[in-house]
Amino acid sequence: MSKASATRPERVLLVHAHPDDETLSSGGTIATLLELGAHVTVLTATRGERGEMLTASLAPLAGDGPRVAAHRETEIRAALAALGGPDHLWLGGPGARPTDLPERRYTDSGMQWGPDGRAQAADDAPADSLTAADLGEVVDDVRAAIRSTMADAVVSYADDGGYGHPDHVRVHHAARYAARAEDVPFSMIVDPDDAAGTDMTVDVLPVRAKVRAAIEQYRSQVTVDPVDPADPTALSWVMPHGVRQHAPAVEAFRHDAPAAEPAPETFADMTPAGKVTSVVVAGVLGVLAGGLGTITHQQTLGAFPAGIVLTTLIAVGLTVGVRLLYRSRAMVAAVGIGIIVATQVLVAVGGQSSPLVLANTAGYVWTFGPAVIAMLALAWPDLSGLRAARSGGGSTTSTRSGDGSATGVAARSGSAASHE
Repeated sequence: MSKASATRPERVLLVHAHPDDETLSSGGTIATLLELGAHVTVLTATRGERGEMLTASLAPLAGDGPRVAAHRETEIRAALAALGGPDHLWLGGPGARPTDLPERRYTDSGMQWGPDGRAQAADDAPADSLTAADLGEVVDDVRAAIRSTMADAVVSYADDGGYGHPDHVRVHHAARYAARAEDVPFSMIVDPDDAAGTDMTVDVLPVRAKVRAAIEQYRSQVTVDPVDPADPTALSWVMPHGVRQHAPAVEAFRHDAPAAEPAPETFADMTPAGKVTSVVVAGVLGVLAGGLGTITHQQTLGAFPAGIVLTTLIAVGLTVGVRLLYRSRAMVAAVGIGIIVATQVLVAVGGQSSPLVLANTAGYVWTFGPAVIAMLALAWPDLSGLRAARSGGGSTTSTRSGDGSATGVAARSGSAASHE
């Protein structure tokens, strides 16, 4: 289930690197979600300024970043309309930028082919490119998009970006971190043939005509093969490097399961049952320390009062340690009461002639010392909130509540893509 309530449709945010990625990688899912009544938003990080221009009429634009960007803006508008009209945002622009920051544009980082046949970062990525930007800034922009769209689910690439393109990889990390920070489920585009890595698939054959119409808008990037009369549902296209790709019958995704819940760090983080248990354990430790101290506090090593020094250190370490580690006055009180109870019980059992607690310095220290130590540990203020405020540097970062459960949103891998 997603976080969508029963009173409104599910809201899905798909985060992509360049115009056409949303259609080639997840067009079928976008069209399907829209037909099912979901509210879909596509967030595009760059305008693909460094992409190739395939047709003769567009070839003069190649290398002219602003003109390429303007053309690809028209392509993505037409493609999204063909898919059914999802909302669209540009990363760093309205709806995808913290309101206290000026808007900015991230440009295409470019890529080059590595010796392993996969894409890698270009040597000449511009200073305003997506990969040159601070990752924290990119994450904040995606978080702003999640909040402005009230997304119940975020979908983007797997950690390799599909085929290694640096912009795809950067988008993966930014979307994943942002989704976790906003407590929204995150799903990764995966290869539908990779059964081991697939949580769910979406049958996209019913919306094949919409996907074809959308891909045909990207004439600068791909050449779509004509409809095959023998199989009208077949869809293929030729990439800039000459490789033909075939659209699968399903698009698939893998849900990014959040890390296991961390163990409670303080008494306040514990469950009610955990708090009761911790107080009981603290009391038992206090009883053990009290019993040990009552029996050994009179021991000496020559003239050195080793017993009372050791037992006092145990009492200090136990009470102060509990206060510092768990920030719990209840646990400190349990330790102190445990020590006092153990001491009084042992003295009572021994009677007036008991040699356990004598009327000497060590006896008086052990009789009153643990109580004084516990009172001091109980009395000092908890400054953890002040420390956190100082260390946080005045951060205004916020998170959203939610159940963090899996969503029924999927997208197909663009693992063979090699364009921008």
